Amino acid sequence: MGKVKILKYAVFVLIAIVVLYLSFRAVAVVQKGYSWQEMDWDKSGSTSLREALNSSDIGVRPLKQGNQECREYYSYKDGLPVRVDCPTTEK
Repeated sequence: MGKVKILKYAVFVLIAIVVLYLSFRAVAVVQKGYSWQEMDWDKSGSTSLREALNSSDIGVRPLKQGNQECREYYSYKDGLPVRVDCPTTEK
């Protein structure tokens, strides 16, 4: 009976760790202030849960391309661009 109790406790602790980790990532995403459309990193038209959670690892910085003021989203891990958004001018 003792092994079953230990196993239940271990599962509970593992679930608690996963919930805390996901909560931490969710708070980091909310603090970024990205909209759901901005978090669609692969431009598929919808934002998945994975893309939303990955937002905590992506920063944004201003970028000038020609005469346009753009926003470059980059990975904190290596500084490489994930995506560049420039305003479109419709005529």
